[in-house]
Amino acid sequence: MKHMPTETTFKYLNEVRFMTLSNWSVGAILSDKVLYKDGFKLEPIGNLIIRNREKEILEDDKAYKQVTIKLYGKGVIQRGDELIFGKNIGTKNQFRISEGQFIMSKIDARNGAFGIVPPELEGAITTQDFLSYNINTEKILPEFFNLITGTKHFAELCQKASSGTTGRQRVDEKAFLGFRIPVPQIEIQKEIVKQYRNNVEEEIQLQSTLIALKDEIDLYLNDKLGITSYNSQEPTKRFNVVSFSSLSEWGINSPMARMRNFYSNLKFRTLPISALCKISSGGTPSRSNKQYYGGEIPWIKTGEVRENIITETEEYITELGLKRSSAKLYPKGSLIVAMYGATAGRSAKLGIDATTNQACAVLHNINAELILTDFLWIYLISQIENFRLLASGSAQPNLNASKVANYLVPIPTISEQKQILDDINVIKDKISRLETEIERVSEQTKSQFESAIFNID
Repeated sequence: MKHMPTETTFKYLNEVRFMTLSNWSVGAILSDKVLYKDGFKLEPIGNLIIRNREKEILEDDKAYKQVTIKLYGKGVIQRGDELIFGKNIGTKNQFRISEGQFIMSKIDARNGAFGIVPPELEGAITTQDFLSYNINTEKILPEFFNLITGTKHFAELCQKASSGTTGRQRVDEKAFLGFRIPVPQIEIQKEIVKQYRNNVEEEIQLQSTLIALKDEIDLYLNDKLGITSYNSQEPTKRFNVVSFSSLSEWGINSPMARMRNFYSNLKFRTLPISALCKISSGGTPSRSNKQYYGGEIPWIKTGEVRENIITETEEYITELGLKRSSAKLYPKGSLIVAMYGATAGRSAKLGIDATTNQACAVLHNINAELILTDFLWIYLISQIENFRLLASGSAQPNLNASKVANYLVPIPTISEQKQILDDINVIKDKISRLETEIERVSEQTKSQFESAIFNID
């Protein structure tokens, strides 16, 4: 029998000392091979963190903070907005956690559910499905450990240490603590953390500039049209005269009545949306009939209305579904206003012919002699808070077709509309470039840290 060359043999064979084994997984055994930069000491995680076993027996009349951990290393936060009394918590034997501890979910650790306990969760409680640890700060900085745990490789370690049925896999603590990670000297850790902080600070500053630029669009539009911001309004008059013909609903405190002050300094005439276009809604084919779904006709739900141009949809209906429901096919270029719940007031533009559900108001056949479609759309986007104000005036936070139809729109001349759009597009170009820069800095933040630790060159 012909023998394999020596160098080929050692590609497939690895010698591992028994005392270093944390489990019998080949993936685990090979997890620290070649991956890390040379020169860094590899320490078992169990040498760096110590299990927190501070128990808390819940009292019925005492209020507690509970914890949830976001997936993919996105942080540790409070569960819900309110404290919960012990009498309303089923499991009475829990654990108390402290600021700066490392915590992870047994079930979701394989999906990156771990992080550092923030100051606001000092003294919060967790069940045994959450493992919390004190960090040995003489060996590793909490912030450096937090960065390590946020890497893709660390998530892979958690996956390798998890076992059980699909969807209910729990991390094996012994296996997890046996995995080894790189631990540079404290001074090197400080330098790596410092560089990371500098990148994060740059990203924060860019994000602040981005927010200001987005606000600039509304400020510019309000200035050009003469719209008064609702937040800046103060009641200055005891009496107001309102033309009967301009009334849309009764009540001095109704949302529409309060919003009239928006238009007190307008530089242009106004028209209701109903005078500018046709307004219709959609419909939902019966879910019980499978023949109505899976066709080629785009069908839009309000969750897809995100101040975007819609070119594809999550669901499609058939010709039969269109025919046997109140859904209608609207042409490309139509505008959509979401009317129900949390999405009320958001708008989008059709980049394709599409249908919608009944929670969408569709503005179509827009009169091009009176208003440009993109000018109407940019105005609708700027009015989202006012639409929400109208929605909150109802028992349910919903708009309806009548409220959308009666909503007033300032009408500059077509040439003035074009100029306003050109000016806003200049701001949008700045926003686009800034978003690209933020993405670059974000990627740099991640890559600089990982390249300092891993052999990824």
